[in-house]
Amino acid sequence: MLYKKILEVFRKNKICPFCRRNKKLIILENKTAYLTPAQAPYTKDHLLIIPKRHVLELIRLGKKEKENILDLILHGMKILKKKYPSVLIEYKEGSLKNAGKSIPHLHFHLIPKLKNALDIKITSDRRKFLSDKELIIEVNKLKKS
Repeated sequence: MLYKKILEVFRKNKICPFCRRNKKLIILENKTAYLTPAQAPYTKDHLLIIPKRHVLELIRLGKKEKENILDLILHGMKILKKKYPSVLIEYKEGSLKNAGKSIPHLHFHLIPKLKNALDIKITSDRRKFLSDKELIIEVNKLKKS
């Protein structure tokens, strides 16, 4: 299913997809955050780091939450650097429209980049939303790497 359609359902029903955590979709977690494959990835092996607490701005996180997020960013980068020459870390702060965000819950993207690859610009119109079954397969692959 296309991501744009899923977003419409989330917004209509006031659902935060990052607050509904499925343990099977988590690569690694700590007390305050978790690392998971993106369910609407920009590229193969696109990862997200998401605080467990529903927060919109980085300044609203406590010191321990920030430390835990950094630990997961580093862990995710370690996984991706085994397979890719570089990794893009992306974080958008601000309103959905102005920052170009699609989910109103703070999160960081780890996007693997191939050698000499151009920046990836995929709109929500073209992104595919992976099923939980597809995502579980990705989680198991990434946990083994």
